[in-house]
Amino acid sequence: MSAVFWQRTWHALALLACTTWPVVSAAQPAPSPTAIVSRIRSTGNRPIDFHAAVFPDTVYVGQQVTYQVAVLLSDNARSRLRRNPEFLPPELRGMLSFELGAPKRVAARSYGGGPAYETHVFQRALFAVTAGPLQVPAPQLTYSLPQSASYFSREERYVVRAESAQLVVRPLPAEGRPADFTGAVGVLSASARFDSSAVRVGDPLLFTVRLEGVGNVRLLPAPALELSWATVVRGSERVRVDTSGALVRGVKEFDYLLTPTRDGPVTLPVVRYPYFDPYREAYLVAETRPADVRVAAGDLTENATAEEMEQTALRPWRHRPPVTLNTVTAGWRMVLLTLLVLAPLPAIVMRWQRVRRRRAALAPAPGTALKHEATPDDDSPAGVARRTRRTVLGHLAARLQTPVADLVTQADVERIVRRRGVTRATTRDLLELLDDLAVAGFAPHGHTDAAPSSLESRAARLLQRVHEEAVTHGRTRLTARRGRRLVGVALMLAPAALWRPLPAGAQEPLPTSSIRSAQPVAACDPPAGNVAGRAAPSALDLLVGEGTAAYQARRFSSAAERFASAVVTCPGDVDLLVNWGAAAWAANDTVSAVIAWQRAARLDPLAADIQGALALLPSGARDGLADIPMVPVVPLALVALVAWCSGWWLLAWAWRTSRGSTWQSSLATVLVVAALAAGATAWWGHRALDASALAVVRRPETLRTAPGFDAATAGGVSTGDVVRLLTNQEGWSSVALADDRAGWIPASRLAPLVDRSATR
Repeated sequence: MSAVFWQRTWHALALLACTTWPVVSAAQPAPSPTAIVSRIRSTGNRPIDFHAAVFPDTVYVGQQVTYQVAVLLSDNARSRLRRNPEFLPPELRGMLSFELGAPKRVAARSYGGGPAYETHVFQRALFAVTAGPLQVPAPQLTYSLPQSASYFSREERYVVRAESAQLVVRPLPAEGRPADFTGAVGVLSASARFDSSAVRVGDPLLFTVRLEGVGNVRLLPAPALELSWATVVRGSERVRVDTSGALVRGVKEFDYLLTPTRDGPVTLPVVRYPYFDPYREAYLVAETRPADVRVAAGDLTENATAEEMEQTALRPWRHRPPVTLNTVTAGWRMVLLTLLVLAPLPAIVMRWQRVRRRRAALAPAPGTALKHEATPDDDSPAGVARRTRRTVLGHLAARLQTPVADLVTQADVERIVRRRGVTRATTRDLLELLDDLAVAGFAPHGHTDAAPSSLESRAARLLQRVHEEAVTHGRTRLTARRGRRLVGVALMLAPAALWRPLPAGAQEPLPTSSIRSAQPVAACDPPAGNVAGRAAPSALDLLVGEGTAAYQARRFSSAAERFASAVVTCPGDVDLLVNWGAAAWAANDTVSAVIAWQRAARLDPLAADIQGALALLPSGARDGLADIPMVPVVPLALVALVAWCSGWWLLAWAWRTSRGSTWQSSLATVLVVAALAAGATAWWGHRALDASALAVVRRPETLRTAPGFDAATAGGVSTGDVVRLLTNQEGWSSVALADDRAGWIPASRLAPLVDRSATR
């Protein structure tokens, strides 16, 4: 009995040592609580001095930096102070902070041969979230001292600033990084426990993974857990942070709800949790111990399992990337642009020829006499002059396309002729001719000096000059102006064929544990046939097959990783995106599911199954900024192109003769208007489906009114919410939400919905 007791005691002590050794070893790099005191060289004989420093000044991302502030009080200042000094902390950007323990007091001592100072040291733990050089701005201390020993003496206000601190943050090394590393930094240990020893099929079982150690445990991501004998649903998380010591440490627990699907003896596998130890500068793995569990028979039937699998069935992969506006090659873009620009030209040419024929028909032939109306009852010189005047006014009305009644007075004639572009000299000669014709036609006999033949020749020459100088007006000019406007609209819309927006289909995979290791494996092309006539399976085919098999075996995390790797190779394949989203949703990876289904819906907005999958997402991931209009962009663009070309060609056919068909012109106008409407709708849908400025929230975060954790709060965002990126500044991103809220959150909390360097 005694030997067994000591053997068990020895094993318990060994296990305790193995569990706590990393924490003990991690405590060695912690600086002294009063390390800043040794850096103070002189106080300048000020009544109150103020200093700040960081320990160490070079760290890795996620490693703790101890920020110390020392307040030095002389005996004179301590006796005269009537209130505590006011401390204004520095504005920390790109860092998280925790207050460390209670202030430390250092006995009065002299610095640099001056008076003795009593020192008070305050500590704060900082954790950098981005790599690169960072600066901790200078803190500020404000205090007031009376000018004399009198109680009613006025106080004089002083402001003292400490040194600013420079910090170099190194990125985590790529060498030796495990494939399933999720970004945890610290010195950690892992353990697991069940809430019950009696397990039955269909009865939920609470399984808890506990991570404990040194570091910012608030940022620890959840470990991946997948079982073949049970469904896994993520539960709640609990965090407890201890800042009483020199290093921040704590505990974070993750709950998983397991529902066994088959009975018999099963084994809970080892949960691996890789992390980076910044003090050893190496990647380590915290592991839980395996546990043997026997699952008793329960009430869960095979039909329920089959029904559940039916609801989350995968799409068959058919190797058919969708055709979008951005998949059109540069050569075809030039062809489409040429069609858009050249389609109105035949109609314009026909209309111009028709106008020329009409103008030629209205103008008198040069060198010929005027053709008068038949008036045999009056052949006197006065009658010839009156007929000539009526003929001139008739020709003017026909050429200028205005009623003859508007040419009654000379002022009316001058106004209309000048508005039609006739020169001043021709207008003056025309008015003189009309005056001479009026005098010759209506004056008493014997008062006319000009012969009728000379007046007729003058009238023929002036009408020829008016015909050459006057511009087209009336319906002919209005129609030509409308044609030019339509051509102008066409020329403005034509560059849209060459415009290539940021991609919405080829995206970078989400950097989570299941996606981080995804790499391109093969070209996104259909497999080539071999000599036997069969299609040789490519690496992409094998990857999709592995993902499908893993999904059917209910290993959803592995399936999501396989489909994500395939999406890297074929970023515009809707089937792969839908399957990636289904696997990620089953693995409780909401962010990956949102990204995958959002990309798929923007590539195929009319797919009913994708719209049904989006309905499963939280409201912030499917409404507001995430809402996807069901607009068939490519069909509308094709309809607009066909209607545009058909309308203009039909209009050219209607204008091929001087007397065009009314129904042809009306139908052509309807086609052109329909083309503009369809093109505008396609353009709007193309812009609405563009997600280049959208991002997905990785985890819940508080909105800030300014970039910094010390800024005021403005609400919060939830996991999977889709936000619009406005600007970036020093590791922070300004975002806008669908409810008109805007604020700042750390850039590391966002995953871009598209990869701006990829192309569709």
